[in-house]
Parts: sequence; C-alpha cells; structure tokens
Amino acid sequence: MENQVENEGARRVSEPVFNIPGILVAFVGAMVAIHLAREYILSAELDNRFVMLMAFLPARYLYPLFDQDAGWFVGPVGYSFLHGGFIHLIFNCAWLLAFASPLAQRIGSVRFVVLWITSAVASAFFQAYVTDFANVVLIGASGVVSATFGAACRFSLPLSGTPAMRFSQYAPRLGIIEALTHRSVIMFIIVWALSNALVVYGAGVPSNGNYNVAWQAHVGGFLFGYLTFGLFDRKAQR
Repeated sequence: MENQVENEGARRVSEPVFNIPGILVAFVGAMVAIHLAREYILSAELDNRFVMLMAFLPARYLYPLFDQDAGWFVGPVGYSFLHGGFIHLIFNCAWLLAFASPLAQRIGSVRFVVLWITSAVASAFFQAYVTDFANVVLIGASGVVSATFGAACRFSLPLSGTPAMRFSQYAPRLGIIEALTHRSVIMFIIVWALSNALVVYGAGVPSNGNYNVAWQAHVGGFLFGYLTFGLFDRKAQR
C-alpha cells in the first residue's frame, strides 16, 4: 500500500505545471511575432499598409466586391492577430492560455483552428451589424478569446478545483440552459462582463489612433462560442 501511495504521489509531482497544447502555442507565437515585427521592424508606412490589409473594416463591406482589395477577404480573420499595444497583447494571451488550453485539448488542433477562424468572423460581423457597419478599424483577438470562454462554460467551468479542471477534457458537454444552472459559470460570466466593462471605459487597453477594440465583438464571440460549442466538440472519452 505504501508503495502504491508513493507511486501515485510521484506521478502527481511529475505532471507538468503548464500543459499548453501545441496549436495554442502556435497561435500565441504568431500574435507575438506579428506585434514585435510591427513594433521594431516595419516602418510606419509599411505598418499602416499591413494594418489596412489585416484589420477588419466594417465600412468596407458596404461597397461592391470589385471595388475591394485583398483586405476584404483577409480582414475578417486577420484582425485577430493584430493588437494595439503590448498591454492589449498580453491581456489577450493571458486569457487565451487560461481558457483555450482545456478547449484545445478537448476538441483537437484541427477543430480549434476552425473554431478560431469562424469565431473571428462571427464576432467581427456581429460588431459590424450592431454598429451599422461603422467606419472604424477593428483589431485584436478578444472576440476569439471570448468565444473560447463561452465554449469553456459548456464543459470546464462547472468543474470546481484545480484537479477537476485537469480532466475537464473528459467532462460531459452541458446543454445551453443546463450550464447556466451552475454557480461557477454565472460567477465567471460576471467576471468576464466586468473585465469587458473595464475595457470599454479604457482601463488596461490603451487607445491607439483610430484602432477600435470593440466590446460588441467580445459579446458576439462569447455568444458564438457558447451557443455553437456542440458543433466543434468531439465525443467525450470515457
């Protein structure tokens, strides 16, 4: 019995403190590399061209397709790799690592890539729709981060305690209404909403020219992740 206890203890000690999926490391690395290149390599003119290509401009979609450049196709996803400053970048990376890690482990790399693309598009056009396709420049991964948070509410947040979170990839998927019956889900949604309120009032994410980090995109991303998680989830292992 003593040997068994010691072996189990050794296994717990040997478990890595950080268990971040490779696909998530790739996305975070891409965002960091792009921001460093914009800050220290590209000239102001080249950076402006790059942003106009990669950012999401809602007003662009009010004009015919034949009047557009490549940004019409790239913007709805490309904007999620741009950030308005290091604080904005660090904030998004921290939230992404916290909530997307168990999600990526659960659904796998391919599904996670599809989730990233579709949630970026959904949150961008949600923001465009509710703001009447305003003439703004939208950047940041916050819509995608919010989508991963919404998805996490359907399986990992209802589990309490660190040991339970470690095995959240095996937890059953909760229904849209069922998840809202868990106090932990409600509390995390409140925390998420408050953090977004701070962003709206300018706390933590500095303004950068005409770039707009829109709270509407955050809401759209959360709703997309929460409501569509079942489309990306694969059957829980037992």
